Amino acid sequence: MTHTIDSAAETSAWWRAALGEYPTGVCLVTGVAGDGSPVGMVVGSFVAISEDPPLVGFFAGRGSSTLPGLKESRCFTVSVLADGSESLCRAFATKDPGRWEHGTFERSGTAAPRVSDAVAWFDARLEEVREYGDHSFIVGRITDAGAGAGAAEMPLLFRRAGYGTFAASSDTFDTRGFIERLRWATVGEREVRELADDFDVHVALSSQIGDAVVTLAAIDPSSSGSSYENVGASHPWAAPIASIFAAWAPPHRRRAWEEASRHLTGAVDRPLLERILSGVRERGYAVAGDASLTADFLRLARSADVERETYARMWADIATSRAELEPDGSVDWSRVAVVQMPVFAPDGEVAMALYAITSSSFDSATGERLVERMSQTARRIAQSSPSARRGASSAAAVGLWGDSWELDAT
Repeated sequence: MTHTIDSAAETSAWWRAALGEYPTGVCLVTGVAGDGSPVGMVVGSFVAISEDPPLVGFFAGRGSSTLPGLKESRCFTVSVLADGSESLCRAFATKDPGRWEHGTFERSGTAAPRVSDAVAWFDARLEEVREYGDHSFIVGRITDAGAGAGAAEMPLLFRRAGYGTFAASSDTFDTRGFIERLRWATVGEREVRELADDFDVHVALSSQIGDAVVTLAAIDPSSSGSSYENVGASHPWAAPIASIFAAWAPPHRRRAWEEASRHLTGAVDRPLLERILSGVRERGYAVAGDASLTADFLRLARSADVERETYARMWADIATSRAELEPDGSVDWSRVAVVQMPVFAPDGEVAMALYAITSSSFDSATGERLVERMSQTARRIAQSSPSARRGASSAAAVGLWGDSWELDAT
């Protein structure tokens, strides 16, 4: 697509939009100011200039308040950040007063702080500073370099005003495969409606489509509406939401689920997520709690044009709720408002999830009966799989699940 730019305002807007599509590595450049205090700035423009002599460089805005301190230092250290350093990166990018407390540092050969778990690091002596437009280009001669403690990790990337990793992959999916799942869901409509009526709960079938979880069918016993009424309602697939699709997923998809949470909220509680996934696999189903929070979440999923910040707040609240729901690995049924049951495809992947949602909470006896009934329903739906009936491979629907985690943060 091309666009003719007619004004300075348009120049800035299109310039940023176009450059936003180009992913850049993220580095922390540090030094020691003349008064002995550490200084640091996040850059996405670090570049190798020459091998002989070994020169590197980066750009900094001419109005940067950190740049004068780096110039005084006459030396600087570049730490290539790992994908687990997003909170550190954000702290320096926003000039958080406590930014030095967001990471672990060690003293480099330049006397500047070096990120201990950097993917790689470069010590350099200031060689030259040149001005280009509204930026300064800082050139340094390498005095030492090496791989950091985070060398085995993926580097942190910046794209579309958000963070990711080199592990992010395509967010495309197989439309034909999606339609097949939609048809599959309609085959199980009678089973789903009976479950909703017998337990007086809202029941839905959903599937993971790329970066989102999309509703295929939904039945509310208090409504006479069609099961297609909420078809297409969706929300991001980001931890700890929809753990049922992550529990039996291969490692790279579980990582995508975790990284989506980091991208959305800026943090990942891996011990909590591992506890959640272990519980799901052990029980064979997932739970979620807080009826009021669940109602807010459902309204959000049915809304259009939801801002990223709204999703981020909701995800943070849900993560807190999940930590309280399974404090010791067991289920506190008095808190449970949602039960999720996997519907497996012939290849062992979770093709769809069967949801039972109450407006209050379940008592233990009702919860156990509901789980047994949902398990039976899920098995019958699985047996009605078009692929199972044809004996066909599910390979054609691989794109349906997708592995991309990046969410548009613009």
